[in-house]
Amino acid sequence: MKIELEQAADFLRENDDYLILMHANPDGDTLGCGFSLCGALQRMGKRARAVCPDHIPARFDYLREAVEEQQFEPQNIVCVDVADSRLLGELKELGDKAELCIDHHISNLDYAKRTLLRANYAAAAELVFEVIKALGVQIDRALANCLYTGIATDTGCFKFSNTKAQTHRYAAELMELGAECGKINYLHFDLKTKGRLALEQHIYKGMKFFEGGKIALVCLTLDDMSRLVDIDSDDVSSIASIPRQIEGVEIGISFKEKKNGVFKASLRSGEKINSALIAQKFGGGGHDRAAGCSFDCGYEKAEELLIAECVKALREAGLE
Repeated sequence: MKIELEQAADFLRENDDYLILMHANPDGDTLGCGFSLCGALQRMGKRARAVCPDHIPARFDYLREAVEEQQFEPQNIVCVDVADSRLLGELKELGDKAELCIDHHISNLDYAKRTLLRANYAAAAELVFEVIKALGVQIDRALANCLYTGIATDTGCFKFSNTKAQTHRYAAELMELGAECGKINYLHFDLKTKGRLALEQHIYKGMKFFEGGKIALVCLTLDDMSRLVDIDSDDVSSIASIPRQIEGVEIGISFKEKKNGVFKASLRSGEKINSALIAQKFGGGGHDRAAGCSFDCGYEKAEELLIAECVKALREAGLE
């Protein structure tokens, strides 16, 4: 059931003992949302715990400053930045019992009992920011850092086309509330480990082009990841943006091998191509410019199917 901001705030005021779920392969938005909402509820005197099914990269450790560790039996489950309970991995069954979902993905499946959705927002953290303000919680430096992280990372440090005037206004407000934007931007957009450099070298070396360079594709297998030392999930997630950085590329594709022979594809596109529509053909979804889907048919077939759909999208957009 779709609800509005005040209804979400009322639900959070009237209940307690919250388990806040963040999606697998976590990014800055789901983590920023999870820890900020958890911290805000704790500041209201409620019990709350934020949980992610996967390891959280070390560069996000500062987000934990916003919360206290609390032990209790959860009574209410809240999902943040999670469009589909399947994105929760091993926590899917808990997600299916969610009382509230706060999200910004147009592809949200409305799996929670209540869904607060703003599909036109650049980041779910913008919406969580509004929720926290509606709750009347004073936003301190730690909470501001979480929310700024969500906004900055989901907009590529305000470079992506999803960035709107509101995005900048909210970021500015968070800076006034103490967000350490210089530190956060350095951690997520400038700092590179030696492992990440080796990963990027591997990706550039193996990049493939189609349709005269309008489509660029990279693939990272489990074997690749076993040979590339000192990389974490955050490093691996970063490869999704690399193909679209090449001049002339309209659609960038990154394949990552998961367990049991499944390959996850991430798509990034220019303004004339809707990535979500392509991903939806294979049971996935996302945003207009950034989306994803999964294949269990083997890599060669997955590449063939996805490239064919991308070529079709190029032709329909007059970009062939």
